[in-house]
Amino acid sequence: MSWFIFIWALCNLGFIGLATSMSKHQKQIFGKELNAKQTKLASIVGWLLLIAGLVACIIHGDSISNMISYWIGVLSFSALMVGLTLSYFAHKVKLLAMVSMILSGLALVIHLL
Repeated sequence: MSWFIFIWALCNLGFIGLATSMSKHQKQIFGKELNAKQTKLASIVGWLLLIAGLVACIIHGDSISNMISYWIGVLSFSALMVGLTLSYFAHKVKLLAMVSMILSGLALVIHLL
C-alpha cells in the first residue's frame, strides 16, 4: 500500500507540474501567468516526476510489463485526482501539491523500513 501511495504522490506532483505549464491553469492556481522560464521549468519538472514514477515502478517489480500496467493504473487515478481538483477546487491545488510531497516522503520511508 505504501508503494502505491508513493507512486501516486509522484504522479500527482508530475501532473500538477504539467498543469502549471499551461496558461489557463496558471491563472487558476497563481492568479496570473508565469513567465516563459518558469513555464518551461514546470513542464520539465512535471515530466521528470512522471518518469521517476515509471522508473520506480520498473525497479520495484518483478515483471516489467506488470509494473508498467501498474504505473498506468496509478497514472489514471492521479490524472483523475488532479483533473477534478483543477475543475472544482482550483484554489486547493497548492494544498494537494503539499500533501502529495509529504505523502511521497512518508510512503517511501515506510516502504524502506
